[in-house]
Amino acid sequence: MSLNRTPRIMLVAGEASGDVLGGGLLAELRLRFPGLEAFGVGGARMGEQGVVSHCDLNELSVIGLVEVVRRLPRLVTIFWQLVALLKQKRPDLLITIDLPDFNFLLARRAKALGIPRLHYVGPQVWAWRAGRAKRLVHLLDHLMVLFPFEAAFFAGSGLPVTFVGHPLALKPIPDEETRRATRRELGVVEGERLVVVLPGSRLGEIRRHLGVMVATCRLVAQSGKVRFVLALANTLTPLDLEVVLKSEPNPGVRDFFRQIVVRQGETERLVAAADAALVTSGTVTLETALLGTPMTVMYRVNRLTYEIGRRVIRVAHIALPNLVAGRSLVPERIQNDARPEVLADDLRNLLFDGVSGECQRVGFREIRHNLAQPARRPVDVAAELLIHAGF
Repeated sequence: MSLNRTPRIMLVAGEASGDVLGGGLLAELRLRFPGLEAFGVGGARMGEQGVVSHCDLNELSVIGLVEVVRRLPRLVTIFWQLVALLKQKRPDLLITIDLPDFNFLLARRAKALGIPRLHYVGPQVWAWRAGRAKRLVHLLDHLMVLFPFEAAFFAGSGLPVTFVGHPLALKPIPDEETRRATRRELGVVEGERLVVVLPGSRLGEIRRHLGVMVATCRLVAQSGKVRFVLALANTLTPLDLEVVLKSEPNPGVRDFFRQIVVRQGETERLVAAADAALVTSGTVTLETALLGTPMTVMYRVNRLTYEIGRRVIRVAHIALPNLVAGRSLVPERIQNDARPEVLADDLRNLLFDGVSGECQRVGFREIRHNLAQPARRPVDVAAELLIHAGF
């Protein structure tokens, strides 16, 4: 028998990619449960679906031990605010999206309150802290994963796990006319190459990567006719870029930045229009691959975070296209290897050597095929939990 009210859901996402996943899931849930009440932590996409957010999503976007320690007081405050919200609102379902360290602590509190718990995006326990996989069975009611190899990893754990595919793999690639139109807007002429720069969605990533990326573009520009466009995440502002570049010691790099067009909210069409991409490691590497654009991937973290991670991470790759493909498909330049001269060589190969780019495109087509065949849709899993709750 259904309850005489509409469901109440609490969702907690901690970065731009989680906001997109949460927004898409909610849009479909609302078709089945009109009037659904949603609250928690989200960004613009979840806000469009009526989520009342109780803190800025960016406040939870922290990577690395040192970064967490610096922000710990604020993180603790937010955590207890959300625990209080759980007690006050008593949602019928808690959906946590990525951000495992924070969200699993919240799930533990929800369990003590008898609130069903669904986690969206598999924690990378297959990369490190593999023992945590056994503990999740006592913490979650269901886990939705984006990649088929994750479902296989959790097999036999006792935790209900569903491969729901990656929503990006189901999105159509912009057609050739859209690609040409975008290039015309950016002033790209016949015989000219276009590079899209994706520096990350967190302010900390911008601080670590922007100077290196601009210096890389400056070197590539010396090799031929190349234009550059920076796709700015919705979680950041153009002012963030300006502030970060003020601390750039090389005046030549600061000056060259003026030659890079900055666009916000257009990542998909910019990536699809580009001949190559310079990308910060993260979900956007998968988006770039699924759009078929060859790339080189970089990432830098605090030195202490890197040294700790280097000793505990148990996978051969960090870039999602390489992890999903199971081989080295795109270059990964991490920490000290993420230098302008190295990244510039990678981009030159992609721009001017047809073989390198085509090899990546073949692999990207395989990835799209594999990720577009989910066992179930995320909305079906979430709806099933709500139906079990009596809706």
